[in-house]
Amino acid sequence: MKKIINFNDIRSLINNFAFMKKFFLILISALFTFNSIALSSYSQKFEFDYLSSSLDETILKDYQYIKSHFLGDKVARKVKLVDLAYKWEDPPTPTRSTPLIKIEKQPIYFALKKVISPRFYKGKIKTKSMTKEEAIDQIIEILDIALMIRYQETKDFESILRGLDNGDEVVDIFKNQIELIYF
Repeated sequence: MKKIINFNDIRSLINNFAFMKKFFLILISALFTFNSIALSSYSQKFEFDYLSSSLDETILKDYQYIKSHFLGDKVARKVKLVDLAYKWEDPPTPTRSTPLIKIEKQPIYFALKKVISPRFYKGKIKTKSMTKEEAIDQIIEILDIALMIRYQETKDFESILRGLDNGDEVVDIFKNQIELIYF
C-alpha cells in the first residue's frame, strides 16, 4: 500500500515548530534579562554614613560576661556590640512568662552570623588562605560596618543579603559593595 502524504499535517507540524522556536527564544531572552537584573543588583554600591559613635565600646563596661571568640578579645567585644545593637529582649507579659528575643534588621544580623561563626574563619586559617591577623582585621572591618549601618536606611541592602548562601558572599558584599561616606 502506498501512503498518502497529507500536506495539512505537514503544514501544522511546521507551524508548531515555528511556535516552539519563538517560545524558546522568548524564554531564553527572559532568562538573560532576569539574570542581568539580578547581577546588576548584586554589583550595586551601597553608600552609608560613617558614624564613629557607633563603635564606642563604653557600653560594654556594664557587662560582666562577654562570650569568648577564637579570634580574640577584640573580636569578642565587637560581636557583643553587634548583639546589643541588633538584638533586644521583650520582657515577659501577663500572658507570656518568658522574655522574647527580638532581632532588628534580620537579614543583616543573620548574614553576620555566617561570618562570626568560628567555622568560617577556622577553615580559612587551616587551609592557609588567610592568616589569623588577616581574619581578625577582616571580621572587625565587617562588624564595624554593621554597627555603623544599624540605624540607617538599609532596605535595598537587606534584600541583597537575603539571597546570600555563604560567608564568602557576605564578606564580598561588606568589603566591596559598601562605601562609607565620611562627613
